[in-house]
Amino acid sequence: MTHGNSSPSLKPASEPASEPASSQDRKRALPALLLIAPAPSLGAYVLFLLVPGTTAGYAAYAIGKAWLYGLPVVWYLCVDRGAPGWSRPERGGLLIGLTLGIIIGSVIWVAFLLLRDRIDPEIIQNLVSQNGLATPLRYWAACVWIASINAILEEYAFRWFIFRQCERLMSSGWAVLTAAAIFTAHHVFVLRGYFDWPITLLCCAGVFSGGIIWSWCYLRYRSIWPGYLSHALVDVAIFLVGWQLVFHG
Repeated sequence: MTHGNSSPSLKPASEPASEPASSQDRKRALPALLLIAPAPSLGAYVLFLLVPGTTAGYAAYAIGKAWLYGLPVVWYLCVDRGAPGWSRPERGGLLIGLTLGIIIGSVIWVAFLLLRDRIDPEIIQNLVSQNGLATPLRYWAACVWIASINAILEEYAFRWFIFRQCERLMSSGWAVLTAAAIFTAHHVFVLRGYFDWPITLLCCAGVFSGGIIWSWCYLRYRSIWPGYLSHALVDVAIFLVGWQLVFHG
């Protein structure tokens, strides 16, 4: 998703990341955010809180995801008139992403070991069973999907597209925080569908922290891949914790 040495992913080479956004970019950024950012939250709200477990809920969730992942491409090609690329990490950052993933994953594991006696495994076991992942094969297949395809899609949507739109409207620091908040929003509804408010808010604090780190990775390296490496390792760490609770709880 990157074209040119100094351009961010899927951004025309004539518009380097170090240059301020043009007035046209700023005018396009707000409509892009308003069209795309609410989609996953609306879908998650319908499925997990409004009409949970229903066909209508699953349809709304699927539409929200399709909108989130599909519209940025259409917008970039048809409105921004950009050319496709692969977000090559030409500024480096892969080692930083790997290191951040190991550090965050280790923190998650240590926190789990410290708090394990306060966690009810039955809650997680029921959650896994409701999603049809109660066998080891299905559980680890879900891990592979989440840590590979889903993590890439989220980095592409929330960092490559949404963060860049935020950056065109505000300072880099506020863009990092705003993009992280948008990333966290739909997780609130997903988590609230399964957990009470204290656990939901605690988990969302972790999601928000991850959103800040991965947005910073994109800001610094202008590629989704450093953030992806960190994101994927964090997902694996979460699945390892889940494995202990579900199958060894």
